[in-house]
Amino acid sequence: MQENSSVFRVPSFAKCEAYDFEATKDTLEVYQELTAISEEIEECRSKHC
Repeated sequence: MQENSSVFRVPSFAKCEAYDFEATKDTLEVYQELTAISEEIEECRSKHC
């Protein structure tokens, strides 16, 4: 028997509360570092393409 395709099941990882992070000084520093790294990667990609 076929599965009922009219029912949309949301995966458990799609819950909003799973992605809510409390902004602290430590997390902001991490995000700033990740942003700097991604900007460097993008700069390198744009030079070599």
